[in-house]
Amino acid sequence: MRNRLAVPLLLGWTLLVWVSRIRNILDDDGLSGGGRAWRLGAAVVFVVLAVVVFVARRRRSRRATALLGGLVVWTVGWWSIRGVGILLDGNHDAGFKLVHTVLMVGSIALAMWAWTRRDG
Repeated sequence: MRNRLAVPLLLGWTLLVWVSRIRNILDDDGLSGGGRAWRLGAAVVFVVLAVVVFVARRRRSRRATALLGGLVVWTVGWWSIRGVGILLDGNHDAGFKLVHTVLMVGSIALAMWAWTRRDG
């Protein structure tokens, strides 16, 4: 049973994190047009990938594994670059860095678990 939870947990986590992020972006009056656009673009990619993987798995599509692979690569790639960048950036306080470290580690761990259990 635990193997069957890996992908749904990744999809749920992804939607929770990135739909919340979209709301935060839209509420942030301090963001410029360009800053808002690239942040929204990245968040939308996460949401769309999670929804597409969910639909493909429900339909038992042959493409579901490839789509999940795309979400896993996007997740690991994003957090490997952006998460590490946040940690190294001197403009963020310790609390911000702690929260984003938890998000990074949790996201990467769930992505890897989902990939290794994708057929379970």
